[in-house]
Amino acid sequence: MTECDRVTCRVFDVQRFCVHDGPGIRTTVFLAGCPLRCAWCQNPEAFRSNQAAALTPREILAEVLEDRAYYEVSGGGLTLSGGEPLLHPTPVRALLEQAKAHGLHTCVQTSGAVPEASLAAVLGLVDLFHFDLKHMDPERHREFTGAGTERIHRNAVFLLAQGANVQFRMPLLPGLNDDANNLDRVADFLAEHGVRELRLVPYHRLYLDKYAALGLTPGVRNIEPPSQLALQQVAGQFSSHEIAVAVDG
Repeated sequence: MTECDRVTCRVFDVQRFCVHDGPGIRTTVFLAGCPLRCAWCQNPEAFRSNQAAALTPREILAEVLEDRAYYEVSGGGLTLSGGEPLLHPTPVRALLEQAKAHGLHTCVQTSGAVPEASLAAVLGLVDLFHFDLKHMDPERHREFTGAGTERIHRNAVFLLAQGANVQFRMPLLPGLNDDANNLDRVADFLAEHGVRELRLVPYHRLYLDKYAALGLTPGVRNIEPPSQLALQQVAGQFSSHEIAVAVDG
């Protein structure tokens, strides 16, 4: 029995035909567990690992490979998300090894709030990291997510130093992290490390029904999604720092 049959991943969702989770058409596998508790978390299912299915890497990949033809024509592949997939480096590495053995493009979406060793364990198996920058101020970050920024920023620098392909993303939440000072600090951090691109992920309210179904209370509930004008203004501020912005959705 190989490791692909011994270890399991706690999977709470598998979404097919995704187009915002990396290049091309992708299958996104959502893994339970997260070290953060973001007030706006879109996937509260990640907090309930007892409701997730324990699947081996081989079982997961069998489902992912059902759409291989779409990956081949679009340049897509497998994306691991969560929660925080790198909380479980052993089964995740086994899954990524299987994916690469089948020639799939791989993307890992991470908060960066994990041990450096978890990133190092998968470095050679990940074609693209999606790395979130939620807030640059340590205290505000702790207020909104339950953790500071030191490990996250250190891991971002580590990935870049290792030559990893990192696409930084910023969830944009009106009134929480869209003030001019925070935007400037994000831009300065990126520029300091030679990064000239950022993806904005605008806040939406579609996830709130999940909290009600799970009997959970969302950390924020009265935020409105950013307007097109607000998105243009944010993009303009980053542009003044020579940071190109793309908007998801």
